Amino acid sequence: MTPRAPHIVILGAGLIGLSTADALIRRGARTTILETQAKSLHGASFANSGMIHPSQACRWGGTMYDPEVDAAVHELAVRSRSLLMDRMGELGLKAMQARPPGCFQIFETENLVDQAQSRMIARGILAERRGPGPNTFHRHGLFFPEDRSGDALAYGQALARAVQDRGGAIRTGVDCPVLGRDSEGVVTVAVEGEPIEADHVVVACGSQTAETFKPLGLSVAIDPIRGWAVDFDTPESVELPIQPVMDAATRSALTPFEGWFRLSGTWGEESEGLLLSRWSEIMPHVMSICAEPRQIWSGQRPVSAAGRPFTGPTQVPHLWINAGHGHMGWTLCAGSGELMAEMILDGREDARFAYQNLAP
Repeated sequence: MTPRAPHIVILGAGLIGLSTADALIRRGARTTILETQAKSLHGASFANSGMIHPSQACRWGGTMYDPEVDAAVHELAVRSRSLLMDRMGELGLKAMQARPPGCFQIFETENLVDQAQSRMIARGILAERRGPGPNTFHRHGLFFPEDRSGDALAYGQALARAVQDRGGAIRTGVDCPVLGRDSEGVVTVAVEGEPIEADHVVVACGSQTAETFKPLGLSVAIDPIRGWAVDFDTPESVELPIQPVMDAATRSALTPFEGWFRLSGTWGEESEGLLLSRWSEIMPHVMSICAEPRQIWSGQRPVSAAGRPFTGPTQVPHLWINAGHGHMGWTLCAGSGELMAEMILDGREDARFAYQNLAP
């Protein structure tokens, strides 16, 4: 008799949850994704910066610098980038797959470029110096030729369709799923009081993870850190760089797309003011002639105090976590989904991303 395929319930239909479902289905599992938002990808995945940048696999917050943590995240990011590029082709996103490789990063002084390049070289990251020119808005900068870019929302939407086409269920607009334990201590999940059969449950709901864990008496050090994204039509008279440009000073970026561009980033700001003022300073010739924004969006990045995602089992049997990716969600999604599937179905262990039951 053929064994019954395991059924995994995933909480969260962002890039991490969808990538987890995708990897599980490709290994023969059955999946159901539960999402409280009215649509998939309406959390931090909705207006992502668009950069697939292993070069930036370093903590933006949390505990003190740990080179082993950054090395682990960078390794996962490199694997994830490769998986993402392959998956784009399989999903029919040929234009996204063919986008010019690389990302720029600009700095206020040449000395800051020297320091940043030294750090990158020490971590084994290819970082090429760029003098002031059009691609760096006439500032000193670095170029990361191994980074990539693409529209994370378009990718996620294609991935959601593929998950459903292969039998995966995505339920959106559900009341907050409630986790519990059965008489043997194994995790249970219910929506509006109705239990859902599950062999395993994966919590992949970003900045909502800590709240989701509370009914089980678990805590997790994932803080919601607000970021902003503002989209503009590209003025016809303007020629932008063809690769994303990151601003080191404000942790923000410009990402060009076909006929429009996105300004995104900042760290914990209460409005888009800093983002817009900084890029008005960097490229006044562009911002002064732009029409009103197509869209202004704000979302909460799920930032782990450990400086890396939590991907692995919890102490509650059959309960897993895949959350805390911070500013690296788009970059890490495919790799994190693959790692989660390997853990659940293949018995893989990776202590570098182990869950820590810490008070936030």
